[in-house]
Amino acid sequence: MILINTLPIIPTNMEALSIYEAIIILGSLVGVYIKLNNEISKLKNRVYTLEQSKDEVKDMLKELSEDIGEIKLLLARKQISE
Repeated sequence: MILINTLPIIPTNMEALSIYEAIIILGSLVGVYIKLNNEISKLKNRVYTLEQSKDEVKDMLKELSEDIGEIKLLLARKQISE
């Protein structure tokens, strides 16, 4: 068996992250996670609100259609009686 690379896997001191850098990176990752989670929550609330208003509009259109049908029926009765 031929070994291609015999360099050690452990990084040297220059390449290793200091504890300070690791804390900053972890803090940044937590911050990004919280921000994205907050944005997703806002978008979910907006979708829910839009779906609710869509249902309200459907109900109003259904009621309007029924009322228009009644008006047509009344106008037809009025023309027949004349």
